[in-house]
Amino acid sequence: MNVAVDLHIHTLLSPCAGIEMIPVNIVRRALELGIDMIAITDHNAVGNVSSVIDSAKKYAPDLEVLPGIEITSREEVHILGILPNVEIARELEAVIHSHLIDAPGKDYTSSQLIVDDEANFIRYEEHFLLGSTDFSVDEISDLIHSFDGIVIPAHIDRESFGLIYTLGFFPRNLDIDAVEVSRFATEEKIETIRRSLPYDVPIISSSDAHFLEDFVRPRTFLELKEKTFEGLREAFRNYKLSRG
Repeated sequence: MNVAVDLHIHTLLSPCAGIEMIPVNIVRRALELGIDMIAITDHNAVGNVSSVIDSAKKYAPDLEVLPGIEITSREEVHILGILPNVEIARELEAVIHSHLIDAPGKDYTSSQLIVDDEANFIRYEEHFLLGSTDFSVDEISDLIHSFDGIVIPAHIDRESFGLIYTLGFFPRNLDIDAVEVSRFATEEKIETIRRSLPYDVPIISSSDAHFLEDFVRPRTFLELKEKTFEGLREAFRNYKLSRG
C-alpha cells in the first residue's frame, strides 16, 4: 500500500511548540491533509505520545501514530528516533533524561505540558527539554538502535541543528536508517544532498510541525506491506519510497 507519512511532529510538550498542538488538533490536521502515518517526536521526551495515539483511536482509527523522540546530541545535532511501542519509548526517554545537560537559568517547565487525549492537563515535564544530552551523534544512533528503533538525522538541509552544517561533514560510518530534509527543501536541494552523502540512504521530508500552520501536505510516500512500525522499517531497509 502507498502510505503518506510525516515522521516529525511536536506536541505542546516541546517548549518551542504552540499551545494548540494538543492531540486532537494534531490528529484532525493530519486527516485534513491526507496523512496516513505520523510520528510524535517531541524534544528529548515522549510524554504525550500515548495521548496522541489514544486520540487517533477515537477520531481517526485509520491514522497510524508511531512513538518517537527528537534527541539533541552534545554537538547540538537533532536525531529522530522512531520506536516500536510506547513502553520502549519511555525506557529510552528515561535514559535520555539521565543524560540531559543542565541549563542554569533556563525555566521552560511551565510550557512543557503533558496532557491526556482530550487535552486535559496531567503535569508539567520538569526536565529542561531544549538542552543537549551528553551523547555524541554516534552514541545516539547506537542507543536508538539498542532499543530496536529507527534512526533518522533530522532536517539535514538546515544550518541550525542539522547534521551536515553542524559537524561540517556527514560521518561515513554513522549507522542510520534514513535522513530527513525540512519542508522547505527544494527538489534541487534534495538532489544536491543526495549526491553529497557518502552512501545511498532513503531521504524523507517532514513538516517538523511546532504549530498547526506548520503542517504541509505530505511529500513522502512509502510503499508498505503493512501500516505499522515494522512496515516502516522494512520500507527503509528495502528503500521503497518516493516524494510527492
